[in-house]
Amino acid sequence: MLGTLRLPSGPLARQPSRSLHLLFGACGIPHPSKAAKGGEDAFFCDEAKGTFGVADGVGGSASAFVDPGEFSRALLRSCDERLDGSCEALRAVLAGTAQRLREAPVAGSSTLLVGQLEPEGATLRLLNIGDCGAMLLRPAARRFRAGGTVAWPRVVLRTTAGADAHLQDQAPLHTSAVAQVLRTAEQTHYFNCPYQLDGEMEQAADADEVRATARVGDVLLVATDGVLDNLFDSALQMEVARRVPQLQAADEAAAREAVDALAAAIGEAAAATGAREDEEGLPTPFAAAAAQEGYTFHGGKRDDVAVLAGVVRAGPPPAGLRRRLGNLEYVDSY
Repeated sequence: MLGTLRLPSGPLARQPSRSLHLLFGACGIPHPSKAAKGGEDAFFCDEAKGTFGVADGVGGSASAFVDPGEFSRALLRSCDERLDGSCEALRAVLAGTAQRLREAPVAGSSTLLVGQLEPEGATLRLLNIGDCGAMLLRPAARRFRAGGTVAWPRVVLRTTAGADAHLQDQAPLHTSAVAQVLRTAEQTHYFNCPYQLDGEMEQAADADEVRATARVGDVLLVATDGVLDNLFDSALQMEVARRVPQLQAADEAAAREAVDALAAAIGEAAAATGAREDEEGLPTPFAAAAAQEGYTFHGGKRDDVAVLAGVVRAGPPPAGLRRRLGNLEYVDSY
């Protein structure tokens, strides 16, 4: 059931320059064959700093002596340390991470998406390289033929590069006055070969840096390709729409419960779809992209899954409710 319409209103909803914070939920589900070592996706979010990130260790770099998961966690751990909640440029964070990896090399390669909600103001900034993805959704009134008017989480901004052919069933897009974009587009050399960072960090200069102005009630989704290869954007919007009233609850604890449930629902749906390998007639984004390239692919694409869900709230985060989530401290084992 979709959430009934309940949108921010009054002077506060029209003043995006005031202090905001993100309330986060997270879900990580390793590929069954990689569960013993924690999978190869890394993720974190820090409510006190308003920072977050995901990284997907590239399986093509795996060998008897190289664990892509170790590299993705080392990469993201270094970014996390440098994302101190200030307005430091994200490219400077990446440059510091490159220096760290040169000083203490770790074998492997990974995609990366990191970002933060600036501590004062309402600017959400992202830096992306590869095929992880993020979208900012804004609940707004939309009338459906069946079901009446609901708070439908439309995409606020979209990249102009990498247009998706499988999004026809989404709500109409809205163009914001913000000059930059926010629904990240994947970066690939060719089909199923994303841009990636290794210890030399040579492709760091190719990272996309995007930003948007956030508002109270906006919902941020950040995920690795284990989610985005298996669930269409419209399915992610539907999961958000079901929980709009709870996500916008005045009580912080109730909103936290809702955002936890949202992250878990998306992660579990992606993993369940991925498990339906070789199922003919099952539509997925990966199968649609494969068909565009002239390949035949059926069913889900089993992979590690990592997803962060965040809801934008008014004011600074309450001290008693701040928390960090993630898997960066996982100890690799063989």
